[in-house]
Amino acid sequence: MNPEPLSESPQKEKISLERPQAPWKETKPPKIRGALILVAVLLIFNLAQNLAYFLGSMAPIMRSSRWELFTNPNSPEFHPQWKLVLIFDAMTATLILFWNIVMLVFFFRKKRVFPKLIAVSIPIIFLLILAGHFLSGLIPAVAGSAAYAKEETALIMKFIGLHIWVPYFLLSKRVEKTFVC
Repeated sequence: MNPEPLSESPQKEKISLERPQAPWKETKPPKIRGALILVAVLLIFNLAQNLAYFLGSMAPIMRSSRWELFTNPNSPEFHPQWKLVLIFDAMTATLILFWNIVMLVFFFRKKRVFPKLIAVSIPIIFLLILAGHFLSGLIPAVAGSAAYAKEETALIMKFIGLHIWVPYFLLSKRVEKTFVC
């Protein structure tokens, strides 16, 4: 018995266990375009507006003698609801200002959570503004003013906007593709 030489044996095909891999590449989310540019502009505008409201309206009342003017029972401007209205307005203004900053950061970092948070935030902020408007209306001097009537028109516009933006953030393909981080 003569064994066959190893070199003459049929060669088996070498099977590689390694898979060819495509080079790894980072996929970036799409740039902010279309209606999202409007969202960016509105977020920045709202931040400026909220900051101006807080610094121009709320801070001076809390730091000056106006607080005493509105909340002191001996004052001619006194109404029992002023203290509640002023505290509620200051708290909501602070909360909305802080939340506006958070939403801006999430927006520009394209955080995946942004669309859901903004879709929940818009109605909550609307309800806070509506509650503040209602509380202010309990004070006769405020309820009879022209500024109070203008606020009602602004509330209607915000209500319409709420019904446009919430579905947009929840259903838009662009939003879904953009906010992926």
